[in-house]
Amino acid sequence: MNMFFDTHNHSQFSFDGGATTVEQSVKAAVDKGFGGICFTDHCDYFVPKMKEEFEPIVCEVFDVKAQQAEIDRVSGLVAEGAFGRAAAKKFKVLKGIEVGLYEDSRELNKNILAANSFDQVIASVHYLEDTDPYFGPYYKGKNWKEAYGRYLETLLREMRKLEDFDIMGHFDYIVRYAPYPKESIQYRDFPGLIDEILKYLIENGKGLEINTKTYRQYGLRTPQLDRDILIRYMELGGDILCLGSDSHKADQVGARFDYFAQYVKMFGFRRLGHFENRRLKMVTI
Repeated sequence: MNMFFDTHNHSQFSFDGGATTVEQSVKAAVDKGFGGICFTDHCDYFVPKMKEEFEPIVCEVFDVKAQQAEIDRVSGLVAEGAFGRAAAKKFKVLKGIEVGLYEDSRELNKNILAANSFDQVIASVHYLEDTDPYFGPYYKGKNWKEAYGRYLETLLREMRKLEDFDIMGHFDYIVRYAPYPKESIQYRDFPGLIDEILKYLIENGKGLEINTKTYRQYGLRTPQLDRDILIRYMELGGDILCLGSDSHKADQVGARFDYFAQYVKMFGFRRLGHFENRRLKMVTI
């Protein structure tokens, strides 16, 4: 068994996670020899009204008690040996949440975190300027630098407002569905802003997520993780890198973890992080 932890996964409890279950994703992680998996289901209190044009508005806040009860049930199966002896001894199934950052959701986000206990909290931006970038309107009237820059500014501002989280989720989510030839966020284009983001994470003991879902092909575009961001993160004293697949299907769990583990080792990183009971755990690659 290797010690990879997939820190970012969705289950049947996410509004868009119906293609898999906690049990199926746990089996997939065990089959890959992982040390554990965390279910960070979606919690977006704000849903742009413009989504009504494309799909019915649905509740994007999951049932925390139901999710955690199911995680406890599957954890029991793991401990009983249902997934093998090796998993019974070491494999961990962790309880998480992916909080959707938005100005109108600040107090609601704080309330749900105060009312529940999680192993790990991911803070992400999915919606901004009253739009869902997935459907395209956010990019209209903006060049690539404006679109990406506003996203990074929003992410930094709302992280500072929330404070109570462990990992910054998919900082370059905005490139996935962008219409521009410029397919990646690169340090050289936003050095001051990216420095502010990295310094905030480092000074507050929070993790920088490498979200492997971002680096797959979207149409004719394939975003890349900029090496200069990793180099700058290390220069500033950062060392909490967290691998997350952002899986919505069991076969996506741990996607390309071997590749990215070796990639970050090229720049001097020797450990990967995850959180248990909101406490940092670091595992040697």
